[in-house]
Amino acid sequence: MSEFRRNPFTGEWTLYAENRKNKPYDFQWSHPTKKDGVNCPFCPQHEDWTTPAVYQDGADGAWNIRVFPNMYPAVNMQDQHRLADAFYEQEMGTGRHEVLVDTPKHDQTIDMFSFTHLQNVLQVLQMRYLDIRKEEKTAYVQVFKNCGAEAGMSIQHSHWQLVGMPIVPERIRKMILLGMKKGCHFCDMIAHEKEVQTRIAAENESFLAINPYASRYPYEIWILPKVHKQNFATLTETQMKQLAEILHELLPKVALLRQDVGYNICVMDGPKDTDFHWHLQILPRLGGAAGFENATDCFMNIVLPEQAATYYRKNLETIEREKKKWKK
Repeated sequence: MSEFRRNPFTGEWTLYAENRKNKPYDFQWSHPTKKDGVNCPFCPQHEDWTTPAVYQDGADGAWNIRVFPNMYPAVNMQDQHRLADAFYEQEMGTGRHEVLVDTPKHDQTIDMFSFTHLQNVLQVLQMRYLDIRKEEKTAYVQVFKNCGAEAGMSIQHSHWQLVGMPIVPERIRKMILLGMKKGCHFCDMIAHEKEVQTRIAAENESFLAINPYASRYPYEIWILPKVHKQNFATLTETQMKQLAEILHELLPKVALLRQDVGYNICVMDGPKDTDFHWHLQILPRLGGAAGFENATDCFMNIVLPEQAATYYRKNLETIEREKKKWKK
C-alpha cells in the first residue's frame, strides 16, 4: 500500500511506500558491493528479472534503451484501502512508477554517452512522460535520475525513474506561486542572468544553463528553455536536440567535480492545466544535509554560484589539466 500524508504545518507531502524496503541495493556505506553485471537485473540477457517492458528499442539482449514498471513501485494503479484520519489530509498512493534503463552497458554512466544516444534517451523519456501524464488521476509526473550512492542510487546500472502522482509536490506549488505571480519570473530571471553574465554555465540557441543565485547545492545547475515552455511535453524535436547538446557539454564536468561524485538530475515540470516554466536541475551531492538544514530548511552551500559558473565555463581539457596539477 502507498499513501501520501500532508504535514499540516508546512504543507509538505510525505509518501509512505512500504514495499520499497524490499528493493535490491548495490551499495554499503556509500561504496559499491559489486562492479560487474553478473547479478544486475538491468543488464541485457536478464530481461526476465524485471517486469515486462513497456518500451524496448531492440530484441532481448540487443537493446539500447529499455523501460518497464518498477518492481517495487512507490505508487501503483491497484485498488488500495486505508483507514482515513479526518483530522489530517491524505491521498492514496495511486499512480505509475517506471524505470528507464538508458544504456545496456553496466559500467557506463550518463556523462560517457554519445550525443546521439543522449538525445534518444531524452526522446524516450518524453514519450513515457506523455503516456503517464494522460492518466486521469495523475496530477504531476516527476522524472529524475539518481547518479551514485550519495544521490540515492540503489542499483549501480544507469537508469532514470518516472513517477506519476495524484498530488502536486509542495516545492512545485511554491515555485508556481512565487514564479508565476506576475507574468513569468523565470523569464525575467533569464533576461537578468543574460545581462549580468556572472552565473551562466553554458548556453545555446534554445537553452540557458545557470548556477542559480540562491543555489542549495555546490555547483547546482538549472537548465532553462529561453522561450517559455510550460512542461516537458512541449519541447520540440529541435529543442530536445539542443537540450542533449547542453547536457552533453555539462555532465562530464559534473563528473569531474570529484571521483564517483553523486548527483541528481530532476525535471521540474508544470502540473496539468497550470502555467509554469519547465526546466531541468542538476544537483551535485558534495555534502549531505545535516542538523542545520533539517532544522531550518535553509541549506548551507560552500561554493558561490559565480565561482561554480567559472568552473563550468572552462573546457574539459583545462579542468582535467588543473585537477592533475592539484593532485601533484
